[in-house]
Amino acid sequence: MPTPTPTEPTTVAACCAAFYEQDWVQTVLGGSFHPGGVDLSARVVRGLHLPAKSRVLDVACGIGATARLMARDFGLDVIGLDASTSNVAKAAMLSVGETAQFVTGDARALPFPDETFDAVVCECAVSTFADQPRVVAEFGRVLKPGGVVGITDMVIEGELPADLTGMIAPWTCLAAARSVLGYQSLFLSAGLRVVEYADESPSLRRLVADLKRKLLVAGLGRSLSAAPGLNDLDIGGLRELLNRAGRLARDGAVQYARLTFAKGRPRFTPPSACCDPSGGCC
Repeated sequence: MPTPTPTEPTTVAACCAAFYEQDWVQTVLGGSFHPGGVDLSARVVRGLHLPAKSRVLDVACGIGATARLMARDFGLDVIGLDASTSNVAKAAMLSVGETAQFVTGDARALPFPDETFDAVVCECAVSTFADQPRVVAEFGRVLKPGGVVGITDMVIEGELPADLTGMIAPWTCLAAARSVLGYQSLFLSAGLRVVEYADESPSLRRLVADLKRKLLVAGLGRSLSAAPGLNDLDIGGLRELLNRAGRLARDGAVQYARLTFAKGRPRFTPPSACCDPSGGCC
């Protein structure tokens, strides 16, 4: 595992929610607004080792793809929460006949009593929250003892070029991403210790390659040029931006990770799955 940077970001831009609400973004990315799509979502859920009927909260659920997957394929009792009323409305519309439920809410003040859920899922969103410690503390509050949290997120292991960060941070939230050990420290401060880690960077590299393809054949350039920070770029500039992003992903400076955390001794995760990144076992 790469050595983490010694400091984590202290200034976080509350950035991406409005960007991902746009129709063209949802068309480009599909129902899952993150690298790996439904296949990675399924790996997240399987890594929680939850029995059927477990209660799960999907925070920043978007239009509900993962919530529906958990309810339909895993038999879980799921509530999806998102700050966007538009996303929640679309999720409810797409979930007619499904058992997943959806609510609008603030991740900093989850509208649920203490110790309500067996698990919390949060995909590619911890790095988007303006107050990460408060949000993660809320995860811990609503979890039952022995409950688990499954996340995927962007990982930064090293320094990013300042000009590149300035252009892409407002719509990728890289400015608020952490190292693997940074996420571990964040969750540990809320009483949640890491029990599993997996490098999912190939999913990120495939997403970058897919965006490049769509830039060339599907007119993505016109849409991306409307994103904050990209207004002055032409198609050639956007292509070079994606090339640079791809190199950062290949070099390991930008990664994508899946992590599972537990509140105390996990009730469901087998001991053989436990690991501690700081101990080098991952």
